Amino acid sequence: MNFSQLRSFYAVGRELSFTKAADLLCIGQPTVTTQVKALEETYEVQLFLRTPRGLKLTDAGEALLTVARQIFSLEEQAVGILRAEGNQISGRLRVGSVGPFFVMELLSQFHARYPLVQVFLDSGNSDLIYNKLLNYEVDLAIIGRDYDDPRLDLIQLGRHEVIVFVHREHPWAGRQQIDLAELDGQRMIFRESGSVTRQALAEILAQHRVRPNVLMEVPRDAVREAVAAGLGAGIVSKTEFQPDERLRPLRIADHKPFTESFAACLKGRQELRPIKAFMKLVSELVTPAPVQESVADL
Repeated sequence: MNFSQLRSFYAVGRELSFTKAADLLCIGQPTVTTQVKALEETYEVQLFLRTPRGLKLTDAGEALLTVARQIFSLEEQAVGILRAEGNQISGRLRVGSVGPFFVMELLSQFHARYPLVQVFLDSGNSDLIYNKLLNYEVDLAIIGRDYDDPRLDLIQLGRHEVIVFVHREHPWAGRQQIDLAELDGQRMIFRESGSVTRQALAEILAQHRVRPNVLMEVPRDAVREAVAAGLGAGIVSKTEFQPDERLRPLRIADHKPFTESFAACLKGRQELRPIKAFMKLVSELVTPAPVQESVADL
């Protein structure tokens, strides 16, 4: 196989754009186009479809992209080993996280210990980050669920209370807490499907037959702005709630929902040096004592 052609395919597959792929590889777009075309012709397969919405991978292209991710991920690790100075670890580490609040303290300590490692951070809900880990799009994941997947090496980080927050002019704004039943019929803004925070509250609501009026389902940051606009009450992990003069946090007094957080990597990649170093650091920071309220407490 011609690895220059595979590299061009990988770049186009990641970006779904020949122009962006050429910029990423620092070569001309005609060269990228020629190499991808040559790869298709050599193996008599179509890797991309051109649709009105842009470039799309075929089934063969999707399958090849998965393998290419593994190949070039290992190449990055090999380069890191060769560039290491003495016992120092270097290279790139791609971390996916359910939110910056869960991971920043870990990354700060990791950087202090391994300053030659360049860290790239991606974020999203747990399902999204879990799938990126399986697809080699991130090397490590901070996720909010134990997926009971034998391919993963997991270390539990903490357990986190889910709270409600409302606009400062909401009738509940002067209170410290509410009962779960008070959410029945209450206008609420929910996180998107795949959010562990949403799932934790939804399970408690279902158990106690409480049915809020869910106005909309939006990503994490949009929940805050929707609540600030007075559209309804929102939910968030207590660890992630940031003081905001527009908002007031409320704990659920009687039936508290909780989420958990885990550091995860693929078992097949746990011996790669930056990944192994990160998981070792996490193991050292997590105590076997009572479950922590937040990663920041570790």
